[in-house]
Amino acid sequence: MIDPRQKMLAQNLVNYSCKLKEGEKVLIEAFDPDITFVAELVKAAYEAKAIPFVTIKNKTVDRAILMNCSEEQMKMMAKYEAARMSDMDAYIGVRAAWNTNEHSDVSSERLTVYNKYFGMKFMGK
Repeated sequence: MIDPRQKMLAQNLVNYSCKLKEGEKVLIEAFDPDITFVAELVKAAYEAKAIPFVTIKNKTVDRAILMNCSEEQMKMMAKYEAARMSDMDAYIGVRAAWNTNEHSDVSSERLTVYNKYFGMKFMGK
């Protein structure tokens, strides 16, 4: 059963915070999310006649990438993310943390590469 607060939050994010209109594209990006809430966001977007795009990310998978990533890989990831983002009219980011220490053993060099070429570009820095 869906928690009615999730439905209300999804409606508020779509209709009040983003003010989505018919035909507008919204990227819903969820990190370790409650899938039922992401589904509510999709439903709310469709009810507003918007077009939802969804990406589900997972810290465990991100860690596996970060453990051996290269500068070239992070540049390419940033390029593709930027291209996708440029096609959107709105963005909703949902973040949950099942394990806040998931990246604790990733080397500072790898995290620096990630932040320089990928992370900071999408955080407005």
